[in-house]
Amino acid sequence: MKSKTISSFLTAFLLLGVLFTLSAEDVRLFLPEVIYAVPGVEMNVYFSNIITVVNPANYAFDVDCAKGLHLQKRWCFTPAESDIGTYEWKIRVIGQSGTVAEGKSKLVVLPPNAGEGKKLYVLMVGASQTNAGHYASRLVELMERPGNPELTTIGTRGKIGKHEGYGGWRWDSFLTRWGYTGKNTMDGMHPNRAVMYNSPFLFPAADGQEAEKGVFDLKRYFLEKSEGRLPDVVTFQLGLNDFFSANDDTIAAVTEKSLANMELLIAEFKKLDPKPEILVFQHIPGASQDGFAASYNCGQTGWQYRKNQYYYNRMLLEKSCQLDIGVIPMYINIDTEHNYPVLEQPVNLDNPQTLVLQNNGVHPAKAGYYQMGDTLYCWIKALLQRKAEGK
Repeated sequence: MKSKTISSFLTAFLLLGVLFTLSAEDVRLFLPEVIYAVPGVEMNVYFSNIITVVNPANYAFDVDCAKGLHLQKRWCFTPAESDIGTYEWKIRVIGQSGTVAEGKSKLVVLPPNAGEGKKLYVLMVGASQTNAGHYASRLVELMERPGNPELTTIGTRGKIGKHEGYGGWRWDSFLTRWGYTGKNTMDGMHPNRAVMYNSPFLFPAADGQEAEKGVFDLKRYFLEKSEGRLPDVVTFQLGLNDFFSANDDTIAAVTEKSLANMELLIAEFKKLDPKPEILVFQHIPGASQDGFAASYNCGQTGWQYRKNQYYYNRMLLEKSCQLDIGVIPMYINIDTEHNYPVLEQPVNLDNPQTLVLQNNGVHPAKAGYYQMGDTLYCWIKALLQRKAEGK
């Protein structure tokens, strides 16, 4: 067969400001429209996190940007105040046959004093990654730097950085989880935990109402938890426990149901007056197969999770435009190779030599959670800057 130029195989898709390019090698590139950065905070784009291929090491990457460093596995940048501004950010993915995918974004370096002198109330809602508390505490730490607003976090859980994070919960858990018996499965992946929680947004029914169902009442929640002060920003880290166990045949239906529940929960927050800014996390990639084995035995593979995560994130982005909410590309700025927990283990039972292997599939180490906190901080600073500019 005569060779064909790679360009004859390329088809470009522009979806909601994100450029996807497919080739005969089926390389899917997924970039955010904007990469936000703040002076003094490192921002990264890890190349393996923005393409869906079995082995990213089979490809080379070419970043074109006036700022930052193009390293082997990532682009990284810790801006200074002199870098404030907007820059074009482009990337090419190169395979054996040449360029197989390309896309672009824009890098926006924000003023470090965005929101200075203001008061900022933030509610962080989520599942186990929120329950860990580390990205919440990182946000508090960064907000204590000069030039920031006075931050108050709202929630019933957490120490440094209050939040509403519950392991295994889904979008619908916060709408329906009431009267837990240990037999129902309304809280996602962990239906039979010894510690049982009702949704923090549900309250006992008043006389004359259906007693077995809690009443969703955000006004009461904020009255009791923040003396009636409504949040300026609400963030959501939810959906992972919906799509985690899906496969290629079920992911579309699972995602559709999950995003329908997302719409229901967010609709309740949109009823608040004044309305908060709503930011939803796009999900981070998981660890290696070693990490998935340690956490889930043969219950799920890292590759299937990656495909599920990519599909869910893409559909979440599409849904966000319909709902007029912000979506944080949390997936770009996390080191899945070095910032997941590890454990020293024997090579095998008959060999006393040891290997250091990842031992958790979807829960980062503290450093990984801090990278999530860095991304959240930059996005909140972007909201504060737009508000200061009257946008």
